[in-house]
Amino acid sequence: MSSETPSRQNLTWLGIFILVGVPGIALHLSGTHLDPVVAAIVFGIGIGGGAFLLSWAAEVAQVDISASLAIAVLALIAILPEYTIEAILAWKAGASFDPALGLVTPEMELVAANVTGSNRLLIGLGWPVVILIFWAKRREILDMRGQVSLELTMLIVATALTFVMFFMGQLHIALAILLVALYLLYLAISSTKESGEPELIGVAAMIGAMSLARRRTAVVGLLAFAATVILASAEPFVESLVEVGGELGIDEFILLQWIAPLASESPEIIVATLFALRSNPQAGLATLISAEVNQLTVLIGSMAIVFSLSAGEVLSFPLESRQLTEFLLTSAVSTFAIVLLAPKMIGWRAGAVLLGLFLVHLLFPNEEARRTFTYVYLVLTLALIVWNWRQLPAWVGRPGLRMGDKN
Repeated sequence: MSSETPSRQNLTWLGIFILVGVPGIALHLSGTHLDPVVAAIVFGIGIGGGAFLLSWAAEVAQVDISASLAIAVLALIAILPEYTIEAILAWKAGASFDPALGLVTPEMELVAANVTGSNRLLIGLGWPVVILIFWAKRREILDMRGQVSLELTMLIVATALTFVMFFMGQLHIALAILLVALYLLYLAISSTKESGEPELIGVAAMIGAMSLARRRTAVVGLLAFAATVILASAEPFVESLVEVGGELGIDEFILLQWIAPLASESPEIIVATLFALRSNPQAGLATLISAEVNQLTVLIGSMAIVFSLSAGEVLSFPLESRQLTEFLLTSAVSTFAIVLLAPKMIGWRAGAVLLGLFLVHLLFPNEEARRTFTYVYLVLTLALIVWNWRQLPAWVGRPGLRMGDKN
C-alpha cells in the first residue's frame, strides 16, 4: 500500500463528515420543513458528523494547548445543542411569567425538565458507556490517575451549589451568576496548563502533521464548522423528535426531560464513545466530566439569566415542588458519581451501577419515586464513604473504592 493511500482515506472520511453536515445548514437557512421522521434522520446524521469533526479537532488541539483546555473547549462546543434548547425554553418561560403573581407556569416547568434530564443523562448513560466500552475492549481498570483533578474539583463545587438551590426554593440570580463565574474560572485555570504530545491516529494524525499555521487553521475551521452544523441542526432535530413523540402520546415533560436531551447530548456522548473506541477512554471520560461541569454551571446559571432577559427585569427563577425534587435528585446523582470517580481507578462495576440505577429510575417518573431515588443515591454515597473511610486520604491518585477498583 502506498503512503498516499492512508492520506486519501483520511481525506475521504473528512470530506464525508463535512458533507453530511451541509444538509442541516442548508435546510435551516432555507426554512424548509420535512416530514418529522425524515427531518430527525437528516439532522441527526448532521449532528453525528459534527461530533466526529469535533473529536478530531480536539485531539489535534492538544498539540498546541493544554489537554484540559482542549477538552473544555470541546465540551463547550459539544453541548451547544443543549444550550440552544435551554435558551429557547428559558426565553419562553420569561415571556410567560408574571412577576406580580409569581406563579410557576407550564413553560417554566419545561426548563427544569430539560436541564435536569440532560445532566443525569450525561452521568447515567454517557459515563458508563465509556467505562464499559473500555472494559469490554481491554478487560482492564480505567486509570484516570493524574487526570481530571481540576474537573472533579469544579464538579464538587458545582454540585454543592446545586444543593443550595433546593434549600433556597429557587435559582437565585446571584447564584446563577456565581455558577457562570465558576465556569469562567475553570476555563482560565485550564488555559494555564502546558500542552502535551498526544498520540494521534487517522484524520487527527494527518492534520497534526501539518505545519503550525495550517494545523491551527484546520483545527479552528473544523471547530467552527462543527459548531455551525450542531447549532443549525439541534433545534429542528429536537422539534422533530418531540413532534413524533407527541403523535405517539408521550407526555411533554418526559419528552423534554429525556427524548430531547438524548438528541441534544448526542454530540458529546458520540465524541466520548469515539475516544473510547480509539483506545483513548481517558479523553472520552474527561470530555463527559468537563461537559457535566459545564452543564452544572453555565447551563443551570443561564436559566435565570435568559429568563430575566426575556422578562425584561432582573429575576430569580422560581421552582415548584416537582422541579425542586428533580434538581435535588440531579445533585444526588452527581454526588454519587463523584465518589465513584474519586479513586480515579474505575472498574466495570462502577459503570454498571451508574447505568443500572439510571435505567431503573427512568421507570418511575412521579415526584414521590424521584425523592425515593434521591435518598437511594445519597445513602449509597454515604455507604461507600463509610466502607472506605481508611482509604479516603488516598483517593486522589490511587485506587480506593471497592465497587470501582476490580474488574
